[in-house]
Amino acid sequence: MGIFDYRTYIIDEKLLSVRDTLVIKDEKGEELGKAIKKILTIREEIEFIDNHGKKVGFVKRKLLTPRAAYEVFDQDKKRIANIKKKVVAIGDDWWVEDPAGKKILNVDGNILGLEYKIEDKSGQDVAQVSKKWVSISDQYGIRITSDVNPLLILAVVTAIDMEKERKDKS
Repeated sequence: MGIFDYRTYIIDEKLLSVRDTLVIKDEKGEELGKAIKKILTIREEIEFIDNHGKKVGFVKRKLLTPRAAYEVFDQDKKRIANIKKKVVAIGDDWWVEDPAGKKILNVDGNILGLEYKIEDKSGQDVAQVSKKWVSISDQYGIRITSDVNPLLILAVVTAIDMEKERKDKS
């Protein structure tokens, strides 16, 4: 099975690495791949790498935008979605659009506390995300509850995490 053939994921943040690395595991704790933040790039990028070292998708932060905005690409470098954050909001307000700009997913819940759900345009849950604060590292639990592309869900979680890190550094 490939990295995107699962419905439940655990993401561990590797604290002692040269660059930011998230280890993606199945619910049994078996490693499926990694999300690696590329360094020395003009705009921030996270690559999803499977256990065979193959790049199977990536997320790029858009430059020169008034809001946090990310583009999601599949393994063929085809843009499959945009992830955006509202410019002015009380709390965090994130959503996902298809390449044509049509809203397809909404993020709802306590993003700052990292307990949130991802809903489709009709308001039905498609994924639940929970972050545990572990003594050595941070850990996310992700449960996909409908037929949605797991790359898209993992991209949303990593983009929100990347944005939270940006805020923490400033």
